[in-house]
Amino acid sequence: MRKLSLIVLLIASCNPKHVEESRLPLDITIEATDTALQNNNGTWLYKNNCYNGWIIENDCGVIITKIPVIDGKENGVAHGWFKNGVKQYERSFKNGNRDGSHTVWYENGVLAGVNNFKNDRFEGEQRSYFQSGHLWQRLHYVNGYEEGKQQSWNDSGRVINNFTVKNGKLYGVIGRFDCMSVYKK
Repeated sequence: MRKLSLIVLLIASCNPKHVEESRLPLDITIEATDTALQNNNGTWLYKNNCYNGWIIENDCGVIITKIPVIDGKENGVAHGWFKNGVKQYERSFKNGNRDGSHTVWYENGVLAGVNNFKNDRFEGEQRSYFQSGHLWQRLHYVNGYEEGKQQSWNDSGRVINNFTVKNGKLYGVIGRFDCMSVYKK
């Protein structure tokens, strides 16, 4: 039984994903306006040392931005709010790169879009919405490049673009405009 426990402990401790997920920013907050805080090519420094904690932005005493930073890099989920307290965005970062889902809302609380990233590049389905809540665009990406079915609609729900990208080439209807119907007399 002791050997089994030791093996499980060794496997768990060697799993970098396990360690990475359990690591959180320190419970320290720095104002984004603090002059000792600097961004040096994507690395956050505080008093010339890699920062570990949260970067916040206030507007008249209301927190509107909260960014998690570990070892000088944005790591985890950053949050943003409009002045009225409505959520503006949630953005996922890993080692300073956009990684995971980035969700954005309009000030009225309606979903504006969901973008997915992997290693700072678009990956998978990307969706954008009108303020009415109607779908505006559904795009697909592989490793930062458009690949697959790409569609756009107007706010009434009519298709305005409907094409496929395969190996960098476009196939289908791009920029469809409605025409007068032709009928027999």
